Amino acid sequence: MVATITKLACAAVFTFSAFSAHAQEVLTNGNFESGLTGWTSYATPNGTIAELPSLPGAPASQSASVVSFNVTGSGASNALFLNAGKINGPYNSNPGEGGGVFQMFTTTTDGLASFSADVAALYTRTSGASGLGLMSVLLDGVVMDTYDFGGVNSGPATLRGVLGFTTNLAAGQHTITLQATRLFAPARGVASQYFDNVSLVVTPVPEPVSWAMMVGGFGLAGAAMRRRRSTKVSFA
Repeated sequence: MVATITKLACAAVFTFSAFSAHAQEVLTNGNFESGLTGWTSYATPNGTIAELPSLPGAPASQSASVVSFNVTGSGASNALFLNAGKINGPYNSNPGEGGGVFQMFTTTTDGLASFSADVAALYTRTSGASGLGLMSVLLDGVVMDTYDFGGVNSGPATLRGVLGFTTNLAAGQHTITLQATRLFAPARGVASQYFDNVSLVVTPVPEPVSWAMMVGGFGLAGAAMRRRRSTKVSFA
């Protein structure tokens, strides 16, 4: 009996350990060290993300770029560069326009998805400004988190923040989107937005049989320990 309980407890520990070990990063090139590999650029219908903004009425099929920038404050590294804004007015009114990049990925089992990213906004003029960028992360087209850099009273200035979320994720194909929007027309070298250290880790949810084995194994092991503690030793 004790041997059986021990085996079940060991199986439960092994199953739990295997479950934990299968948590994995599902995004490609989240630190942009390989440029835009794995990512696809896009712009909103009335937005731009290019370093040289489109003229009014120009098509919005532009490409993001990767530059070296100190997004976190701890040193420069490759980062996604966006020059988000509107290509047509009215300016300083909703909705904000811009764009970003997206990446598709596939998970084979249901799981718990945990996302994180560092974001920054750069303003180069000495005067004050508002609306330096609204940074967003979307999962399958749904906004999961935002960071609004708001404005500054004077410049130059570098503002920093983080994005993050945790959610249940069904098995299948999904899309993660990094987006920056502004209420204003962009201008080269005036205001820009950055993403770096983008990560999406998915931890699979154990199958019902695995859960039953874990619960049963730990329960039997606990019962055996309680039984051993309650056993009395008699001497002749």
